[in-house]
Amino acid sequence: MVERVVVVGNGLIGSAAGRRLAEMGHDVVVVGPAEPRDHSRHTGVFSSHYDEGRLVSAYSADPAWTWITRRAIDAFADLQARSGVAFHHPVGRLSLLASPSVAGLRSWAGRVDPSGGDLRVWSATDDAWRERFPYLEVPSDLALLHEGSPAGYVNPRRLLRAQNVVAERHGARFVGDRVVSVISRADGVTVATAGGELVAADRVIVAAGAFTNFGDLLPEPIPLRLKTETTVWAEVSDATANACASMPAITFDVDDPDLDDIYLAPPIRYPDGRCRIKMGGNTANESWPATLDEVQAWFRSGESDRDLEPMERALRKLLPGIELGDVTTHRCIVAYTPSGYPTIDGAPGDAHGRIVVATGGNGTGAQGSDTLGSLAAGLVHDGSWPDELDRSVFGARRRWEAPAARLSNAQRRARGDQSADTA
Repeated sequence: MVERVVVVGNGLIGSAAGRRLAEMGHDVVVVGPAEPRDHSRHTGVFSSHYDEGRLVSAYSADPAWTWITRRAIDAFADLQARSGVAFHHPVGRLSLLASPSVAGLRSWAGRVDPSGGDLRVWSATDDAWRERFPYLEVPSDLALLHEGSPAGYVNPRRLLRAQNVVAERHGARFVGDRVVSVISRADGVTVATAGGELVAADRVIVAAGAFTNFGDLLPEPIPLRLKTETTVWAEVSDATANACASMPAITFDVDDPDLDDIYLAPPIRYPDGRCRIKMGGNTANESWPATLDEVQAWFRSGESDRDLEPMERALRKLLPGIELGDVTTHRCIVAYTPSGYPTIDGAPGDAHGRIVVATGGNGTGAQGSDTLGSLAAGLVHDGSWPDELDRSVFGARRRWEAPAARLSNAQRRARGDQSADTA
């Protein structure tokens, strides 16, 4: 049966869900405002995809995340071809790892990449990597793991655009406004926008990121904790960008009292025509906003410059041979869930079963967003769920006290683990 489905939120997960539903033949309306022109004056909602680079990896120590991201990456070429929008840059990915068991790391690489064509490991005592990555300075106690194509990065703005282009070709309609309420009744759902438009639907997917629990989008809030995140953008010359054209995306287990879980995208050309290296991570100044006012204040004018000195210091130490120009800070927010996996489930408190919620990337949602949107679309379309994933860990009713595994430092802090202090 063809149903009208409204997708609340035109971010990376919402745009993927909208596209998949439109391809399935549903009457789809995607509602979400465009990127604000002036963040400092904006009074509505924000998103964290306002950037040019998000890291991509086809392998993970977590089998579920490996399945999610691999499925998404395998679909990139088709999505680029059908949309005419290029967004995937398979430059590879390099992980700098503190005190791993190199034997264990090589054993894992052999299991997940039996052909030996995608993954390569260098021990802390093997500096043969310098010939391939001469611009790097890596602490002598770190091992290196390199992952070849299709790892690298995606341009999140262009990924969203590609999803929207294909969705529109399949009949999806877009409303560039903010949703202020979603009301589920026995006979359908009514979605109201800030501009006064009312959209009637059979089903709704709420994919509003950090703003999911604010306003009247859900009958009751879901377990979701928000963390501020600072990124720095370091300008480089065109000549430097060309010289670093083969630089991979990088993650770094940095030994620094002010930082952990650093990630870095290679030089990327931004909309203003300038090339920049982007670096992000968790910082000692991170905060956990709990109200709409706090979230909006962070996006508009949060004190991200408090992180500038330690982040710039770490960037220059990692890339000592690269001449950096202006270095500026920028702000986003990461949404964490109790399990460390996204919440993709029927909304708690929705007695009529018409609302599905899809949110909580836990810091790694962009690379797998196509799969995550597809999971939400499958629930709406026919209730389907892949056998490869344990549905319970994606549940909207999971509590913070429930067990979870393979969590990052920030995920552990989201769960209240004080032993997971920065670095």
